Amino acid sequence: MEYISLKGTINSTVKVISFAPYLVRFELKTDEQSYNCLVAKDAFNFVYLAQEGAPISIFGHFNKRHQLIVDKYHVKNGIEILSAVR
Repeated sequence: MEYISLKGTINSTVKVISFAPYLVRFELKTDEQSYNCLVAKDAFNFVYLAQEGAPISIFGHFNKRHQLIVDKYHVKNGIEILSAVR
């Protein structure tokens, strides 16, 4: 299995496509191209953190449908700033 690390922005709304197991889909836009991404690990928190247009770094691998399966992610957004200012 080949792993890949990418940085870009979330280019679409984050959509829940399955509840059992919880599965989330979004589009990642990098400088070179766009990727269809799926998040299964920690997907509930991803829905809370991710917003359209937010910068994101991901680490994952491709499935046989050439979708990027996200294993680890870091989303930079306003929620982090609000939690630091109390």
